[in-house]
This record gives sequence, C-alpha cells and structure tokens, in this order.
Amino acid sequence: MENISLVETILYQKVKETPPYSWFPSSPQLIEIMLKEAQITPGLYGLEPTAGDGVLAEAMVQAGAIVDVIEIDFLLRQILFQKGFNLVGCDFLTSQPQRQYNRILMNPPFSTNKVRGIDLAMIQRAYHLFLASSGRLVSVVSNSMNIKNDERAQTFRGFLKQTKANVIKLPLEIFWGTLRPVTVETYLIVIDKASEF
Repeated sequence: MENISLVETILYQKVKETPPYSWFPSSPQLIEIMLKEAQITPGLYGLEPTAGDGVLAEAMVQAGAIVDVIEIDFLLRQILFQKGFNLVGCDFLTSQPQRQYNRILMNPPFSTNKVRGIDLAMIQRAYHLFLASSGRLVSVVSNSMNIKNDERAQTFRGFLKQTKANVIKLPLEIFWGTLRPVTVETYLIVIDKASEF
C-alpha cells in the first residue's frame, strides 16, 4: 500500500479492530496465481464483485484491466473509494450488471452469518449475469463444493461440469501473509464462457 492517505490509515485501523465477518483478503501468492490464470491483456474490462479492500482489483489494474468493484461492507467501500475505484454496487447478490466483463476475478466470502456456501451462488451469478461472451472467470471456492451434499453444492458441481471448469487445488496456507491469516482448504476455478453466435 504505497502512498496511503491518512484517511485510508484510519479506515484500515477500524477494519482491523472489527474485521467484517467473511472478509479474508487475497494473499500476494494467491493474487499471483489468479493473475496467471486470468491472462489479462491491457484494455479488458474487469470486475471484482466482492472487492474487500481492493488488493485483487489493484493487481488487475496493474495488469492493464479497466476495473469496476462491488463491496457490501461500508468501511471497505470507503477504502475502495479512497483508492479511486469505480464502485458499481454494494451487494453483489442484488446488484445488476452495468456492462459485461471480459474478466471476473473473485475471492468471495464462503459464508455469511446467515448462509453457508454463499460462494457457490456468487460464482454462478457472476458467470451467468456479469461475464461477457468469450470472457474468463477466475475464483477462489471453498471445499464445501466437495463435502456438502445439499442442493446448492450439487447444483454447483453440475455447473462446473457443464462449463468445463478447470479446478485447481490451492495450498492450505494460501491465505497466510494477509491481515487475516487462516489455514483453509480451497480451490481455484477457471471458467471460459463460450462465444454466443
């Protein structure tokens, strides 16, 4: 975080004191893997629909993408605003697309205080509503897609099969080196959206 403003410093302090329930920022190692899989070229339109404090979105910008963000937490939205991001919504599950995106990179929450496995719903929503034809979605996903047998998990497994998703197992320590380090079993999914004729 170079050239961080006083306002950003204060906002980060508040976030650290009371971290949002499902906020686990992307580590440098995770971002590197995601960018490699995303194959961003300058001028592509990108979306980070659960942007947190914007570290993944910043990496997309550095790779040359024109990036929009969505974030539900008020304090994190303020940080994104301070960083100059174009906020196009507050709650990804109710936001409507203002455009179709060539690349969607996301590290969604795995659950909220009310819903477990929310990442599965968010990934499908991103693909169906926000991803452009011939676009690519790269997302972290929890192991709930493998271990749960409820309707949400079964539907998601069918979605991965239908879209011919590439599923990559991530290291258990992939979230170390962040403001909220955690050891968790996760995967990266990479999905290309077929061209529509």
